Amino acid sequence: MSERPIGVGVIGCGEIAQLMHLPYLHELPEFRIAALCDISPTLVETLGDHYGVARRTTDHRELLADPKVDAVVICTYDHGPIVADTIAAGKHFIVEKPLAFTPEEARPLVERAREAGLVAMVGYMKLFDPGYEYGRARIAAIGKPASIRVHDFAGRFDRYGALYSQIRPADVPADRVAAGRAAVEARIDAMLGPDHAGYRDLYFTILMLGSHDLAVLRAAFGAPEGVAYARAIGPNHVMAVLDYPGGVPALLEIAFGAQYEWWDEGIEVRGRDETVRIAFQNPYWRNASAIVHIQEAAGDGPSERIVPGVPDTSFRREWKHFAAAIRSDEPVRSTLEGGLDDLELALAIVRALPPKGRA
Repeated sequence: MSERPIGVGVIGCGEIAQLMHLPYLHELPEFRIAALCDISPTLVETLGDHYGVARRTTDHRELLADPKVDAVVICTYDHGPIVADTIAAGKHFIVEKPLAFTPEEARPLVERAREAGLVAMVGYMKLFDPGYEYGRARIAAIGKPASIRVHDFAGRFDRYGALYSQIRPADVPADRVAAGRAAVEARIDAMLGPDHAGYRDLYFTILMLGSHDLAVLRAAFGAPEGVAYARAIGPNHVMAVLDYPGGVPALLEIAFGAQYEWWDEGIEVRGRDETVRIAFQNPYWRNASAIVHIQEAAGDGPSERIVPGVPDTSFRREWKHFAAAIRSDEPVRSTLEGGLDDLELALAIVRALPPKGRA
């Protein structure tokens, strides 16, 4: 007899939930959608009808109290408080990045989840991209790299809208959204302090766009020893040089706002006799994984080959890994500890910048 599907509650039914999480939860036999929660009643009712989900609520605490909910995915704006409630309820979970908005908020969550024995993951889906997995193995074979470069200018975020049907409800309480964002901004300003509060938007860029890049860098090389240099090129554009053991430098550049018709994100590693570059594709495209470029010797001459991405989606593979971690104790690859490391690195990059108070 097959195992009972894992009942998943979805907290926050906006864009990423509609485009990626809900379709795969509906498709994969390991799961069933047990409950839906969003601050928009229209959204909960419409998606509940579409996916045949009876349990619908606008209060995440009601969802967490439901015994039919074994696990949750957290897709709200402010993740930390809901992660805390999820751990207290004893539910396994995937939380979309970032784990929280500050390291101080995230640190106790890591400890509580560990003590509770929960399967807890940060939604760094790129770690499950088959192209990244292949490229990471090639990078490991290089040995000590000569240099590392991580680049993310992204691209247009509006083209994928034509690919999917997305519900955009009109009954989202604007005052509640505004109050939530203001509270988050105040917490970040307090963390940055008066000398660096002027970089709040840049910190947001690192968390909302660049945290995936911090994660793929960390998964390949571990946490850096420090930030040797950082420069704010614009309000949403940062460049930093990170120090790795043995004097290996990593150049990190993250910028939001490019209107490219291509996706411009990747990691490039140069070794003594080989270069490996992993080029990520638009994360909103299904069935498109990273492409790996390898430059190496061919006899006495050079050669270059391209390993195309396979027709799979990192979000789907992330969910299958989550099920395996719950059912067979497979070690979690996208840990809360890693999410905390990335928050601490984002903060270190900002603090390496010259002082800048809020205007």
